[in-house]
Amino acid sequence: MFNRLKLRVLGLSALLGACVPTAGLDEIKHSYPDRQMFQFPSRVAGGALGYLCASGASPRATKARARKAHAAYEGKIRSYGETFAAELVGALRAGAQPKTATRKINRDSDAWARQAALKIEKTYRCLPISGPGVGVQD
Repeated sequence: MFNRLKLRVLGLSALLGACVPTAGLDEIKHSYPDRQMFQFPSRVAGGALGYLCASGASPRATKARARKAHAAYEGKIRSYGETFAAELVGALRAGAQPKTATRKINRDSDAWARQAALKIEKTYRCLPISGPGVGVQD
């Protein structure tokens, strides 16, 4: 049972790991008028993940940096799923009530998502802004 639950949580966690700012796309673009939008297919969350990236020396350089940001963010989402699935399964095995364990994991995942997005922004000057079912959509 726990293995099935873990796999299900991994899938949900990967999707939730794509959590990003909740403002509308137009509002975010207004805040970053010099940024370009890039979308890449997600192997972890499914669908596509979108990023607003600061312009680089050339359009090609900007896109290359956006690809690096995407690869790094996908790595973070993957590790998030593994970490939080293990925490949830551990809490349930230890006897925590499912609602209590889920609330804690959700709080932790919200904090994780903000930190992950900020780290990608700081490192790559690309802000993760959209994903399947979360964040802003076109």
